[in-house]
Amino acid sequence: MMATPRSLKNQLRLWLLLTMLVVLGISAAISYSRALHYATQAYDQALLRTVLALSDEVVVDEHNEVRIELPEVASHLLSYNEGDHIYIRITGPDGKLVFGEADLPLPSSPTGGNQEFYYNSIYKGEPIRVVTFALPVSPEPNAHNILISMAETTAKRDAMVAEMVEEMLLPQVLMMILAAIVIELGIYFALKPMHDLKEALHERSYRDLSPLDTNSPPLELQPLIQAMNALLGRVKAGLQQQQQFIADASHQLRTPIAGLQTQAELALRSNPPDSVKEPLNFMLRSTTRLSHLIQRLLSMARTDAATTQLKFQPVSLTSIIYEECARWIGPATDKGLELEVLIETQHDHVWGDALMLSEMLNNLLENAILYTSAQGLLQIRLWQSGTQLLLQVADSGIGIPPEQNARIFERFYRLNPNQGNGCGLGLAIVAEVAEHHNASINISAGLEHPLTHDTGSQFTVKFDCYDALPENSRPASTDPQ
Repeated sequence: MMATPRSLKNQLRLWLLLTMLVVLGISAAISYSRALHYATQAYDQALLRTVLALSDEVVVDEHNEVRIELPEVASHLLSYNEGDHIYIRITGPDGKLVFGEADLPLPSSPTGGNQEFYYNSIYKGEPIRVVTFALPVSPEPNAHNILISMAETTAKRDAMVAEMVEEMLLPQVLMMILAAIVIELGIYFALKPMHDLKEALHERSYRDLSPLDTNSPPLELQPLIQAMNALLGRVKAGLQQQQQFIADASHQLRTPIAGLQTQAELALRSNPPDSVKEPLNFMLRSTTRLSHLIQRLLSMARTDAATTQLKFQPVSLTSIIYEECARWIGPATDKGLELEVLIETQHDHVWGDALMLSEMLNNLLENAILYTSAQGLLQIRLWQSGTQLLLQVADSGIGIPPEQNARIFERFYRLNPNQGNGCGLGLAIVAEVAEHHNASINISAGLEHPLTHDTGSQFTVKFDCYDALPENSRPASTDPQ
């Protein structure tokens, strides 16, 4: 079972945000601790002052009876505390209740004279904070103390702590949110070179083996790009060796194949016996087909080599049409074909490589001549439609079934291997040239043959018209035609 790929962006985001949450949690704990400390200290001091005020009202008479002379108004004021409940307990040296709540919790350990003791407890189901002050009856060391205790529920303390924590944490939370946004933007811009590298590779043709740019990417990507450039270099060298081998082998085969073809033709002209004539005809057909295959292999090798060193510039399709027609007018005439050229635009320039465009038209014309029977028609048309130039080659040959349109551009694919001397490479070369020029190819029904009434094929190649582009957006030519 394959492991699920991990996202580097998500990992960075997770670790950074986790770190921020941990820091925020630690900060919240510290803030709560400090807020609780200061709130407790403030309210404890208020309780202690009240207890000390009560101690001034405690009186011990001549019979050692303890009583508190507390006016009724003062008693009501002591028991009133908005938001909290106040509880008081005063016990004499003998532990007898003098005033207040009899069951209010006392300190767990004895306290010395003139000392206060703070502690937390639960009273009537509510948490309370208690301060107990030990008021000595006499200066004797072993004398018992009067215990004055005052308890207060913690509602106001909790509210104060919550408010203080909120005041301290709110700016931190806002800063964390701002930091998260900055981190997200930082991750995006930090990883953008990787995205740009991916897009650059995605947009490349499989034949583009030029080195990647090593100037703009960040330092961390340099080793990866250098390794990829080294790999591209090795692949390019391997392809060049393969192309050179095909070209060399094709050149080496041309001479002996041409010799065999000539000898077979000479032998047939000498009126050989019927037992020899059929093998000679078979040899002539085979050598003719093999010669055509070798020529196509040379053409493919030239096309493959040209894709690694394309020289794009404004190219006149009219000039290429006339050059290729001059090359093929002889074979077309010998076969009894009528060749018609229609140039219907003056804006005939495209941005491309002249050699590859010539090779494309050469293959289209050769293919049309090869599969069109005698007395057939060939038509080359060039016209403009909006911002596009359309180059059309139509014939009255055997035609192509619509269901085969998608496969005829595959290398070595032929509709009928027993028909004609084709080898299935011409249209593959046409498709590769169109791909490198960002052109599209459309196949439709062609012309009708005047004798056989066959409907041939029509290939329409659509280019972006260079002359229709705004001057400020036209690519600059580095190798003028």
